[in-house]
Amino acid sequence: MPIPDRKKLLQECAYFDLRRASRALSRFYDHFLPDSSMIRDTQFSLLRMIMVEKELTLSTLGRYMVMDRTSVTRALDPLLRDKFVKIRKSEDDKRVRYVSLTKKGEDAVRQTEPYWQKAQEALMDAIGPARWHLMRTALRDTTSRIRRAHDDETVYQTTRNTGRKALHRAAAG
Repeated sequence: MPIPDRKKLLQECAYFDLRRASRALSRFYDHFLPDSSMIRDTQFSLLRMIMVEKELTLSTLGRYMVMDRTSVTRALDPLLRDKFVKIRKSEDDKRVRYVSLTKKGEDAVRQTEPYWQKAQEALMDAIGPARWHLMRTALRDTTSRIRRAHDDETVYQTTRNTGRKALHRAAAG
């Protein structure tokens, strides 16, 4: 088996580029949040989504945030511990749990929103409105296409060894 050109693999790796961009954006937004902020930049989007929806199931939150249920639960654990969110079981189906913000969670989102807005504006100024629009359109389109591919059983199959989802193009496809 030939040795892969690792430099070329890295230069062409979409995952590597997206992770770098994600870290750069996190650092950029985090710079705008005051040290006194009750929440971290990584928690803001999650809390804001819950605030917009008022109350939603953990599964629905996971679909919105493109997270599996275990990841949603892990992300909510510190917010639950710090009383930013509350979780209740459905009266109809005890397996279904709903999440909503507490007053403290709503206050945290409202306190953070002006700083987040400044970060948004600064980012738009830094990259320009055209690139801003292109970036957001490309990210949303990419997310949508990946989700569709993930849901397409001819594209993904569960590997026997690890139980993880692995990309597999069907030979007949």
